[in-house]
Amino acid sequence: MMLIKNIRITAVRLAALLVLAALISAGVQAAMAAENTMTMSVGKISDLRTDLTISSTLMPEIGGRQYYHYYTHFSPLITQDGDGNIIPWLAESYEISDDHKTVTFHLRKGVKFADGTPFNASVAKYNFDRIITYGWPDYVGINGTGAKLTTFIHYDYSEAPDDYTFVLHFKQGWLDVARDLTISTYPYIGFISPLDVEPAWDINGALKQEKKYNGLGPYYLDENESVPKQKIVLKRRQSWQDDLNFHKPTIDKIVLTCIAEPQTAVLALEKGEIDYICRNWNPSLDSLSKLEGNTKITIETRPDTKTYYLSTAWWKEPFNGTDGILLRKAICYALDREEMVEGAFNGYATPATDTMWLSPLSPEVPKCCSKGYGYNLENAKKMLTEAGWKDSDGDGILDKNGRSLKDLNLVITSSTDFLWMKDLALIVQSQLRKIGIDVEIRTLEWADYAKARSKSGGDYDLILQYNNGRAVSMARELIYFNSTLTAATQNLYRDSNGTLEGVAYGARMASNTDELDEYACQACEILYDEAGVIPLVHPSEYALMSKKINGFEFGVNYWLDHVEECRIED
Repeated sequence: MMLIKNIRITAVRLAALLVLAALISAGVQAAMAAENTMTMSVGKISDLRTDLTISSTLMPEIGGRQYYHYYTHFSPLITQDGDGNIIPWLAESYEISDDHKTVTFHLRKGVKFADGTPFNASVAKYNFDRIITYGWPDYVGINGTGAKLTTFIHYDYSEAPDDYTFVLHFKQGWLDVARDLTISTYPYIGFISPLDVEPAWDINGALKQEKKYNGLGPYYLDENESVPKQKIVLKRRQSWQDDLNFHKPTIDKIVLTCIAEPQTAVLALEKGEIDYICRNWNPSLDSLSKLEGNTKITIETRPDTKTYYLSTAWWKEPFNGTDGILLRKAICYALDREEMVEGAFNGYATPATDTMWLSPLSPEVPKCCSKGYGYNLENAKKMLTEAGWKDSDGDGILDKNGRSLKDLNLVITSSTDFLWMKDLALIVQSQLRKIGIDVEIRTLEWADYAKARSKSGGDYDLILQYNNGRAVSMARELIYFNSTLTAATQNLYRDSNGTLEGVAYGARMASNTDELDEYACQACEILYDEAGVIPLVHPSEYALMSKKINGFEFGVNYWLDHVEECRIED
């Protein structure tokens, strides 16, 4: 009988163990099911430069900001929401002095690096001193090769009066000082721990390689699963954002996969191989019409405040002087922007007949700037006649004093980041032919295109360009008319007496909104009167993703889309 009893007890224990094993297995499976992954295509993956507090100009091997840093290190004091409004991040609040020379930040408590090191005002001071005085001035300072940043040029010093108060001081104040600290493509979007450099707390110190992913962001880069220049695997870690219930990410694993050709990315999305196409490498607009009926794909869109436009070689014939103004006005009138919207953008744009530079969709742009040129062939021909252009030899192309409007070169880039340029240029070419202007489209690699548009005496007659959109303030949009404020060696346009140049500087350094509006109105009036640039369309923003992605919201630009906060629902 004892033997039978023991067998019964063993059987009961075995059954209990089997139940326990089943429960454990179910729990593991549930945990596995709860983990979600988003695969995102990007057009390029560079070598893993790991220190975003120094520029690639200073240290080419390890320096420079990369896309993955927005997941491992993203930690600005303040940032922008999708509409361009300033919102807090590491700072709970901030104040600006009346003279705009001092910005005081009140830091959020409980913020920690991945290794548990607290973030405080002394750490903020270390990073700003490192970035502005050592890491990035060769690139974005007054003598830098990139865009000259006012926050660098006018930086004075910083201080940390207590653990949670950080103060920035500038030698000169300007209205946009806070907004300039939020631009996502600037160097101060992410910080490092001063203990992670050798020697510790040295602003010139080298980042220890074992600490390269010790950021304030909610993800770390898994080098074992990543493949150089092909794939980056980011995995979620416990972060201060979880601890403080602040913009908690919902995606456990983000895979950045390199697909250089946008159309290949579309095919991958259709097959379910990827979940999202990073907006910086969006496919051409003709892809959208093919995807609109696909029930497995979502297309999110919204109007942009960006403007696509033509600029001219205003310093040389045929675009210089009074007759050059008439020629530019003729081109403005000759362009049918409705046709551009449908023909080049499949309806994903609006005609830029309501502006000369600043989009009326931007809430800070005054009404005085909502003035532009509509389609009017008669006015176009009238302007050309007034300037003395006529078809003297019957070839359909206008000429004057031995100079023909034949083979004016229109420069565009072949970069896949700007696929819209080709279709838009073809429509411009066709429309200008109707008024006797013959345009030859010249396509350049990106590096040559960038040089052509920024250097003095650029080698073009017309060039297709774009401005910044929501992420950039009105005052900053105007700096392109004063080359001392940018990396360019030449103004986008300069009127004969240089008034526009001074107005652009005044807008950039304005101390109040009334002063800024006055400068903006002056700039818009000059650009309208002289057709300084030739606006074409305001594009729409769009994002392509799998239907299973929910909760997507546009960031102010693709860097700040925060897809890690989306939900994946099968």
